[in-house]
Amino acid sequence: MHNALTWSARNFAMNTYILSILMTFISATTALADKTDEIQAIEKAAISYMASWYQGDAKKMEAVLHTKLAKRSLQSGYGDKKELRLTTAADMISWTKSGYGKTLWSKDMDINVIVLDIYNNIACAKAITKDYYEYLHFLKIDKKWVIVNALYEKTVPAGD
Repeated sequence: MHNALTWSARNFAMNTYILSILMTFISATTALADKTDEIQAIEKAAISYMASWYQGDAKKMEAVLHTKLAKRSLQSGYGDKKELRLTTAADMISWTKSGYGKTLWSKDMDINVIVLDIYNNIACAKAITKDYYEYLHFLKIDKKWVIVNALYEKTVPAGD
């Protein structure tokens, strides 16, 4: 009888250990799937942002921007000085509607997006096209990723 209790206790311990490993694996797999979904959602928002600029689609632009967007770039100022330019969400939506980006559009346009980091409800990505190199900060609000900050430079063609 003593051996039966010992075997049963060992069996219980082994089953508990195996169950623990299995639950850890399932949890890690679920977390990885969730992170993959988040990466895809951020990539989609960044591509929509860039594509809407080039296509002149103000509604798509508005959908991916937070109303308090702060978009910045270093621009030529007076003489040799550079000045920090601030662009708001309203500016971006208005300029998109006016078609400023449409003049840059080409059929073979590539929009490359790399998600750099995600932590809970914040994320950082970079978006690169033939015209722009942008770092984008995202905030997840009501299960939707929106751009709250952008820092960009116009790209310089090779040889310039």
